[in-house]
Amino acid sequence: MSELVKLISAWEEYAQKNTAVSATEFCMYFLAKESNSQLFSGLTPPDLNTVFTKLIGRLAGMQTAYSKMALQDIPGFELEWFYFLSSIYHLKEVKKTQIIQYNFTEQTTGIDILNRLKSLGYIAERSDPDDKRAKLVSITEAGEKILFRLYQLLYKPTLLMYNDIDHKDKQVVINILKDTEHKHQELLSNSRNKSIDDLLLEVLGEEKIVQIELEQKNRIAKFSESKHHKDNS
Repeated sequence: MSELVKLISAWEEYAQKNTAVSATEFCMYFLAKESNSQLFSGLTPPDLNTVFTKLIGRLAGMQTAYSKMALQDIPGFELEWFYFLSSIYHLKEVKKTQIIQYNFTEQTTGIDILNRLKSLGYIAERSDPDDKRAKLVSITEAGEKILFRLYQLLYKPTLLMYNDIDHKDKQVVINILKDTEHKHQELLSNSRNKSIDDLLLEVLGEEKIVQIELEQKNRIAKFSESKHHKDNS
């Protein structure tokens, strides 16, 4: 297939699925689709949401791997401990349950991390005067000291991964994603005893979910058919 035929075929397919299309919108779509196919060594998911998710997930995984390398300077210190210590520092004195929810951690795992930090002398704990059943935690002087050392160590992975990206582009990405972060901070904080299907129903509604599931089913079928044809050619 010549490049021109490929372009015309893509335009026809796009125009059938979209009303009142413009050449500019199509070009943006086509360029995005073509560049996306080169991601992940060619192992690109069939839909844009999954491509987006996979890219963010892989970058987060790389950040975690580099961060664990940086933490080798403090043997035995776990990366999850840093997240808890940092959030306690910024939230000041806070309920144990709130800090666990803030870090999206299971209750038993979160309690274990807080107990470790307490035994190391990095956080202090006291009863909540407004709720005797609850415990408040705050960072200690020793906790602040180790936290500032951790900030210096864990800036290295950030520098390694993102220093070459223009600061204006970084701000654009921040502006795009900040509302999503805030929305799902709230959603996850109130998700106790809810399933992922419950949350989808709450956010999207039943009609939208049925439509998306049908689109996804068709998309995966086409993706599988295309891959099978490519493997046999």
